[in-house]
Amino acid sequence: MTGMGGAVIADDDVLTLLVERVPETRHLVEEKYGLRHEEAPPTAGTGPHLYENLLDLLTRPILLPALEHPEPGSDLLRRCFGFVEDIYSGAGEHRRGAVYFQILECLLEAGPYLENAMPYLRGPVRERVSHMLKHYEVEGYEHGLSSL
Repeated sequence: MTGMGGAVIADDDVLTLLVERVPETRHLVEEKYGLRHEEAPPTAGTGPHLYENLLDLLTRPILLPALEHPEPGSDLLRRCFGFVEDIYSGAGEHRRGAVYFQILECLLEAGPYLENAMPYLRGPVRERVSHMLKHYEVEGYEHGLSSL
């Protein structure tokens, strides 16, 4: 799979990209993997934990609280959704499923999540959320999201 700049992103590189793009997750990755301060995230054997890592290291502790905030931080959300785009675009079924279930479906759980996320949804991620809204017949979004 390719990310920004056309670089190939393997499943085991997702943690490294997460910490680079969203440094607010570093302490969570260090804690989970028993790393010393500023030690690089593991780059082997993390692919099978992708679902758990996305939910526990990004969605619950960082993304959803940022989306709940009355004035969400645009820089943080831009970085979070940029990361999501990079790992979703061109990904295989396993990774697309992880993004879908652990990040995108969460946007439909509570009022402000989707509304605050919309300005940051781009490309295939925006298309997927739009499809979800139509498929789930979310009130007010029966036709999905408008194109950018």
